[in-house]
Amino acid sequence: MTLHIGQESQIRNIQNEFNKVYPFLKIEFFKNSSKEKPLQKSEKINAGEKVKLFAHLNRSNKIDIGKQRTVAQLQEDFKELCGLNALVYRKSGNLWIEPSLTDDWTLEQQNREGEFIS
Repeated sequence: MTLHIGQESQIRNIQNEFNKVYPFLKIEFFKNSSKEKPLQKSEKINAGEKVKLFAHLNRSNKIDIGKQRTVAQLQEDFKELCGLNALVYRKSGNLWIEPSLTDDWTLEQQNREGEFIS
C-alpha cells in the first residue's frame, strides 16, 4: 500500500488517502523543521495547500503505508523522502492524540487501538 506524492499533490488528498486505509488515524503536516522545537499547531499546513510549497521534491515519491510500518517509520519517510514534517494522530473518543509513547507500534495496531477506544 503506497501513497503517491508529487509537487502538485494537495495535502488534503494525502490525508484522505491515508484516512481511507486507517479511519482511526489521521496525518497532519507542519512547516517547522526544527527537531529541538516541538511542532506547533500554528505551524500546521493548510489542507488546501500543494506539497510543492513545503516539500523538497525533485520527482514524485511513494510512501509505504503498509500495515506493518510503524508510526515512527512513516513520519521518518515523509521527512527523508519528501522533506515534510508529518505527525500521525490516533482517535481517542472525541479527541485526536499524538501516540508519541507508542510510535513504535504498527499503523495497524494504532488503528485498532483507535477503533477500540472510540
